[in-house]
Amino acid sequence: MKYRKLKSINKEVSEIGIGLWSLVSYEWGGVVNNEEILTYAYEKGINFFDTADIYGKGEGERLLGNVFKNNREEIVILTKIGYDLKTNRRRFDLNYLKDAIDNSLNRLNTSYIDILMLHNPTMEIIKNNEIFEFMNDLKEEGKILSYGISLGPTLGWEEEGYKSIEMGYHSLEHIYNIIERYPGEKFLRFNNIDHFIRVPHASDVLNDMKWPLKFDSKLHRKFKDMKWIEEALKGAEILQKKINRFKLHEIAILYVLSNKNVSSVLPNITSKDEIDIYSRIIDNNMELNENELQTIDDVYNTYFKKLNEESIDETKMYK
Repeated sequence: MKYRKLKSINKEVSEIGIGLWSLVSYEWGGVVNNEEILTYAYEKGINFFDTADIYGKGEGERLLGNVFKNNREEIVILTKIGYDLKTNRRRFDLNYLKDAIDNSLNRLNTSYIDILMLHNPTMEIIKNNEIFEFMNDLKEEGKILSYGISLGPTLGWEEEGYKSIEMGYHSLEHIYNIIERYPGEKFLRFNNIDHFIRVPHASDVLNDMKWPLKFDSKLHRKFKDMKWIEEALKGAEILQKKINRFKLHEIAILYVLSNKNVSSVLPNITSKDEIDIYSRIIDNNMELNENELQTIDDVYNTYFKKLNEESIDETKMYK
């Protein structure tokens, strides 16, 4: 495993991270051997774990707290707050956030959180000075080491991302992949913050291991029209043929990591086999060359650019 140094705190994170979303969330149905998967990930050199209080109604945090209770200092935890666990609705009033952070600390069985993020906030929340000061106060108190913004649930949020950086948040978690390059690529021009990348396989379009794709309300592609999926697959098949020394799911990860401002990438992982598959990409020193990166640009401009624009438009319904 290789590691990248964080900008906001004096720690390094594995280039491949584990998202607890796919291990505990009720929308996925949960994974029976999730403790075993986390332990195996750690043994493979993965030290970065991304969760949220809403994942499994706190189960993601409890799982991390249990599995790593004896080696907490050796891992980096990112968790997110901002959803009411009772209603599943976004909630950012200060009294609720104060309770939320204390509850997260208890579930994680830790005295501090490495990276705390606001979970899918709107512009109104991002530019709220009281909330920003609250996050900074948590850092001063030692409850967290850094704070950031998780943009979502869909792709867009360009203005919100820029505002987060302007406000002084230390990091962003956002979507960035070969098909949906923007606005993530614009955020990645900022090399003074940390970037944690989710949905690198574009709702499994870029993951040939998951083909054929069907609509699934449990997966991230529930946000996508199946016509979008079908059009994207056409371009993905062409890309796979043009760059044939790697498998498509490998190309997707390598593309994200080719941007040196990426701190860590979070593929959806639900098994030890998938940990092996993604770790092997790093362990074998796989890397895209300049010609392959140019091929990706060409395929994007021909097949994916319009789909990227459609993904950005999807965001409007959440604002």
